Amino acid sequence: MSEASADVKDAKGVVCVLDLGEHSRKRVRRLRRGEGKLMDKVEDAIAALHEEGVLDGAAQTVVVVVRQEQRLGDMFRDDDDDDDDD
Repeated sequence: MSEASADVKDAKGVVCVLDLGEHSRKRVRRLRRGEGKLMDKVEDAIAALHEEGVLDGAAQTVVVVVRQEQRLGDMFRDDDDDDDDD
């Protein structure tokens, strides 16, 4: 699910971080275009932050999409997670 945090306040305003978790490349691509289910989640979270008074109604919203670069070693590693069997 999504998690919103508005812990950092300074003279410039409030910094909100919205963590939507991991999603497919297709969903991230759609979000980058301003479309899809992730965009709906962002819009819902922003509306909730406006209603709670965390964000000012006149505030401009900026969404930054960042993907972590995959390391070379991660591409060849098998995900044999045997730890949960213990």
